[in-house]
Amino acid sequence: MAFLTTNVLCFPVMGAAVPSRSLIIARASCKSAEHQEPAAMADGAHHASGRRRAVMLFGVATALTASTAISQSARAACLLGGWCDIKDVTEPRIQDLGKWAVTKHNLQAGSDLQFVAVTSGKEQVVKGMNYNLVIETKGSGKWVAVLFDPLPGGERELKWFKRLLG
Repeated sequence: MAFLTTNVLCFPVMGAAVPSRSLIIARASCKSAEHQEPAAMADGAHHASGRRRAVMLFGVATALTASTAISQSARAACLLGGWCDIKDVTEPRIQDLGKWAVTKHNLQAGSDLQFVAVTSGKEQVVKGMNYNLVIETKGSGKWVAVLFDPLPGGERELKWFKRLLG
């Protein structure tokens, strides 16, 4: 008789709006002929088809697990300190970060850049958030700003602000 067993391990991630991730582990097994019921032992074809079924189910389960693990590994990298693209840079929060970066740069460098928009960016989860933003300014082209936005109670920090070449 063929069996397919699965174990689901859930790894909850700390955070309010972050769903849990799960990993599925599959194992296929066939009982040997001595463990078969007498009716099944009389039919050798039944034993062979059970083994084929178990191997096929194991292959399907492995393929599903691998494809899920690959798509989740990219998301997990974002949650565990990797840089991820900001999906919607038009969000007011992201645009406000860009405005803040230009204002802070103007104060530090004594320049007079005028913010137009954040055109793209990446974010990194740390104890707060790091942002790498491409910012368009009026008459001065595009700039790259890297800033740290801490957890509540901390002070926002502009790490660097450089003209985007090319």
